Amino acid sequence: MNSSDYYSTISIKSDKLSDYLLNLPYNDLYWEDHFGFNASELSLDWLVKDQGLYAIHNLYPIARLGLIKILPNSFYYWHKDQYRLSCINMLIKDQHSHCLFGEERDDYYTDVLELKYKPRTYYLFNNQKQHSVLNFNKTRYMFSLYFKDELNYNLLKDILHPILK
Repeated sequence: MNSSDYYSTISIKSDKLSDYLLNLPYNDLYWEDHFGFNASELSLDWLVKDQGLYAIHNLYPIARLGLIKILPNSFYYWHKDQYRLSCINMLIKDQHSHCLFGEERDDYYTDVLELKYKPRTYYLFNNQKQHSVLNFNKTRYMFSLYFKDELNYNLLKDILHPILK
């Protein structure tokens, strides 16, 4: 499994948004169900306040920003997203969780590849590859976004190439 078929690292780090999200009182947010996750929308003002989002948005327009919450001791089952072809994700804090991509090898095994999130780092994410999240003893908070127009991962990778590692 080649990691660049599943995700790509954005070279420009989050600055102001990451600082904001690390200190956010999550319990005060309005959370709603979003495909089995709890989600909370963020202001589009961050597109000009955060250097990483600004760079992404200037190459390909972003429509929505938000947080995703996964409860402790849970596994979000293997899936491909219904509505998103690709997106940008950033883990807020590493609280002992794993984001896995998988390909069925045979009747008994699935080959897996882990996306090991680094602090303040955005990742272009291929939502059309089988993926799952295994979360352990703390709530997991993830930043994610929707682009204005859905575009497949490889085409979006070409557009974002100037800011990919």
